[in-house]
Amino acid sequence: MHHSLRSITSSEAKSNLGELLASLGSQGAVEITRNGKPVGILSPPFAQPVDAGRLASLALAYSKGLITWNQVSEETGIGFGDLLVALGSQNLQLPKVVAKRTPTQDGFYRQILDAAKASQGLGQ
Repeated sequence: MHHSLRSITSSEAKSNLGELLASLGSQGAVEITRNGKPVGILSPPFAQPVDAGRLASLALAYSKGLITWNQVSEETGIGFGDLLVALGSQNLQLPKVVAKRTPTQDGFYRQILDAAKASQGLGQ
């Protein structure tokens, strides 16, 4: 994926370093300027090649729901598109994800349903 080079002042870079670093993977490199002149380029690290056998194992574990996308990404540094290619090459499906609710969320859900029932009863 190719991105055009963004430009940011050194003051902006210093003030927003965390956000700037987080954006490198999705938005690409950033040219840093001082007094209107380029002084450096901040870019994501070069990707190391991923062992194909290891990626195949991780893709299988991911498709079975045994590991998360974050775990695959942390271990390999690959993008989600690369994982999709690995899944497709092995005829694997995306895992089915079921969100787990907390007791607090269940309580809010019951309150909303009870309020909806009560409002229907008032209107009759």
